[in-house]
Amino acid sequence: MTHAEPKPLPREHGAWGLLLQPFFAGAILAREWNWLLLPALGLVLFGFLLREPLIVLARQRFVWRDYNPQSTVAARWLLAEALGAALCLGILIAQRPLAALAALTGVAAGLTLLAVWLTIKNKQRSIWLQLVSAAGLGTTALLAILASTGAIPAWAWPLWAVLTLHGASSILTVHTRLALKRAPGGKPPTTAYAVPGLSIALAFVAPAPLLFSAAANIWELRRLRSPQTLQESLKRVGLRALAVSITHSLLAVAAFWNR
Repeated sequence: MTHAEPKPLPREHGAWGLLLQPFFAGAILAREWNWLLLPALGLVLFGFLLREPLIVLARQRFVWRDYNPQSTVAARWLLAEALGAALCLGILIAQRPLAALAALTGVAAGLTLLAVWLTIKNKQRSIWLQLVSAAGLGTTALLAILASTGAIPAWAWPLWAVLTLHGASSILTVHTRLALKRAPGGKPPTTAYAVPGLSIALAFVAPAPLLFSAAANIWELRRLRSPQTLQESLKRVGLRALAVSITHSLLAVAAFWNR
């Protein structure tokens, strides 16, 4: 009986929230929902999914050298996902400004290639890569607004910034947890509070989501001083982070509703 090769799908569960929550926040706030949100969502999903088969094929080319059965599966998935992304992008280009679509697509393509390259160099857990990726994934809010309204209005950029700041803060909190778990007895470094502090400083932009994000992450960082907290299961931690992230997105929608 032959062993089926694993499907090249993303394994970073937290990235799905960073990808989709901004998209739906942007779609809700656009308040001009139309059918173009479907190809926009398709472009987001296909564009995100094709990173994994690209990683497999890049490893085949630059790391493994010899043939690996995973490459055949990855090539099929990459072809299907690339065709899906191209179809969705083609539909959007026919209806929406080319310059804005090209800019957003270029950012996504650049971040994808950067992530693939750093992954084959075993640097996929780089904090800087994850922070840059959070900013890139947050641009799905801009795409949703563009698809709905045909433009990216001024208020869309503060929305992107608010969502990105929370994503960055959550990433730093997770890295702090993992670092303290590897070396018990320490305490969160001052740098871990940098983004929550920035959120507080910028709270005048959107008080509710920024202050909530700062409070949630500072509370989480303070809890990491306890050895019992460090033994908490990552599944439970992930579910709590998801609940906080969804709440933050809803607060952001409420804050920008009357923009």
